[in-house]
Amino acid sequence: MRPARLRRGRRLAPEARRESLLDVAEGLLLEQGYLPLGVQDLAEAAKVSKALVYKYFPEPPDLYNALLERACAELADAGLERAARDEHAPAAAVGAAEVYYRLICEAGPLVQIILRDRFMSGRVGREAAALRDRTCRALARGLRREFGLPARQAVACVSIGMAIPEECGRLAYQGDLDVEQGSALCRQLVLGVIDVAGRRGAEMRR
Repeated sequence: MRPARLRRGRRLAPEARRESLLDVAEGLLLEQGYLPLGVQDLAEAAKVSKALVYKYFPEPPDLYNALLERACAELADAGLERAARDEHAPAAAVGAAEVYYRLICEAGPLVQIILRDRFMSGRVGREAAALRDRTCRALARGLRREFGLPARQAVACVSIGMAIPEECGRLAYQGDLDVEQGSALCRQLVLGVIDVAGRRGAEMRR
C-alpha cells in the first residue's frame, strides 16, 4: 500500500504533487473503506491546504477518477483485456479474474470501493468505464459464443464472476487469506460460475 501521510515542507513539481496527493488519498480510502473522502482529512494527511487539494481535484469525482485511472493503467499493463479476449471462455474468465485478484492483493480493494459506491453512478471517468466495459463485453461474448447464453444471462455471469476476485483479493490484502490459497480459491469459484453457465446453456438448447 502507498504511504498515507507526508511530512510538511516538501516543495514538489505540479505532477509530483498531484501524484503525492493521490498516494495519500489512496491510503486513506483503503483505511476508511468507503466514500466520500473528506477534503480536510486529505489536506491534513498530505500536509497541504484545502485550497491546494481543490486546485488539483475541484470536485470529488475528479479525485476518485484519477485514482481509478491509475488502477486501470496497472490492470491494463498486467494484461486484463488480453486475458479476457482468450477464445476459450473458461480460460478468459480465470485469466481476467487472476489479473484482478493480484492487483487487489498488492494494492488493496480501491477499485471496488470506488466503483461500487452509489455516489459514482454515472460519474465514472471515460477511461475507467471503457476498460471495464471492454473487459466485461469480451467475457460476455465468450460465454455467449461457447455456451449459447442470452446476452443478459452472460452479463450476469460476468458480474457475479468478477465479484469473486474482489472478495478473495480483499481478504488476502487484509491478511485473512493466504495469497496463493486465495488464488486457488478464486480460480475454483470462477470455474464454478462457468460451469453453471455451461449447464444453463445446455438446458436452453434442449
